[in-house]
Amino acid sequence: MFLLREVRPSDLDDLFELAKRLNTLNLPANRDVLKKRIEYSRSSFGGRFDDHQDCEYIFVLRDLDADKVIGTCMIIAKHGTFERPAVYFKVNEVQKYSTTISRHFVHQTLQLHFDYRGPTEIGGLILHPDYRGHRLKLGKLLSYVRFLYIGMHQARFEDELVAELLPELNEDGTSELWEHLGRHFTGLDYMTADKMSRENIEFIRSLFPFEPLYTALLPSDVEAKIGSVGPPTKPVEKMLKSIGFVYDKSIDPFDGGPTFRARTQNCDPVQRTTSETFIGLLPDDEPADGLAMMGYEYDTKLVRFRAVMGEYKREADGVRFRSVAADKLRVEPGESLGFLPLSGPGLIDLY
Repeated sequence: MFLLREVRPSDLDDLFELAKRLNTLNLPANRDVLKKRIEYSRSSFGGRFDDHQDCEYIFVLRDLDADKVIGTCMIIAKHGTFERPAVYFKVNEVQKYSTTISRHFVHQTLQLHFDYRGPTEIGGLILHPDYRGHRLKLGKLLSYVRFLYIGMHQARFEDELVAELLPELNEDGTSELWEHLGRHFTGLDYMTADKMSRENIEFIRSLFPFEPLYTALLPSDVEAKIGSVGPPTKPVEKMLKSIGFVYDKSIDPFDGGPTFRARTQNCDPVQRTTSETFIGLLPDDEPADGLAMMGYEYDTKLVRFRAVMGEYKREADGVRFRSVAADKLRVEPGESLGFLPLSGPGLIDLY
């Protein structure tokens, strides 16, 4: 029994345990920071910001039987603003040719860029190791709930979506790219620089060169990993490519992980998401059309958004789904919900 919903203050302990496993810029392993992020997410779901671009949404996946959060993910409505621009290396090619020695080279270069009009970022996905490989593909559930929510509220988000994927890191969580590049320009170790960048990137703007950096000057094994993802992230890369994302030739300046990008309107699960009327339960002995994720929004102080996956049947006046899914959503016949089919007639299965 699993339920996706918006994060609550009572999830802090579980969220902290998950964050310790990844400790990313978006979800750092810091209780005070996480507490602020939870409150910020609550304000975002609650519509307390006048500008939707200010919003950040954190979703959690709960194992209802174990009564704990076992996964999380998030949406940053705008990744790159005037107050805090997104920073990245653009990966380019430069050709060189000498007539004297008849030599031609194609060099890879990295050039620092800042984005003040950023896209919407999907990120912060963490699934507890004990639940990886589950038959319900819980990692995909966490991935798709973000697209479901974007599909339900496209006006709140940008025209492009990005996902920054993790590369292969050292066993201690540090980055070889930073050790051979960033440390030389800042004098900071990876962990210190990463922590500082969560609040302020002025030191990057002031200390990094804006001229193209030739990656041939890096050790060959470090150069080879630029723009590639680590083994644990390969399934995420495959999933993103299958729904319309492509590598946009930019990388994180700290760890060298690639950025994948898609037009929001061309992203398959966003396109599939519709508003449907729940018309009743689907009897256990009646065949289903397939699997779908369904999101339901409440107007209460405790829960504003819930989502589940379940079997559905689409009819002319709405959709029916199994009682176990309806019970978890607490939806009543005649109410509207967000509907994302993951499999079914005429569809390329997402699940």
